[in-house]
Amino acid sequence: MTHTDELWQDLRDDWQHLGRAAEHFARRVARDARRFAERIEEHAGEFAGEVRREWRRGGRGIPGSADDVRRVFDDVRGVLSAVLEGVDEIITDVFGGGAPEPWTRIVSNRDATCGGCARPIGAGAEAYVRRRGSGRELRCVECGVPKDATP
Repeated sequence: MTHTDELWQDLRDDWQHLGRAAEHFARRVARDARRFAERIEEHAGEFAGEVRREWRRGGRGIPGSADDVRRVFDDVRGVLSAVLEGVDEIITDVFGGGAPEPWTRIVSNRDATCGGCARPIGAGAEAYVRRRGSGRELRCVECGVPKDATP
């Protein structure tokens, strides 16, 4: 085996090790997310059962009870959204590939929304785009590329 072959083998082994670590990490995140969802389902079921029991005991006439229940579910939805966004940020940071790519002027092939002014960008309209982590950032021609970046 030549020196180059040995270097190639070492490099390949390093990438395989990294791939196994990433796979292990993804499985742990999926397992933890599954456990979290099971716990939320369990608690939501218990909460729904308690609300049903209270409702059957004559709580129908309690003013504002539906609003209270709606507020609790909105709070739970907010907590779940925050957790999912946090997991998404971690995965994007770990596997995102570093700095965002440079801006490129394109013709959009689908409807989108400008990241600068929130105006709609129709299919067939020109726009600026750059890859950022696992997603893409779009800006309309009117907003253009941000001042701190070049197209």
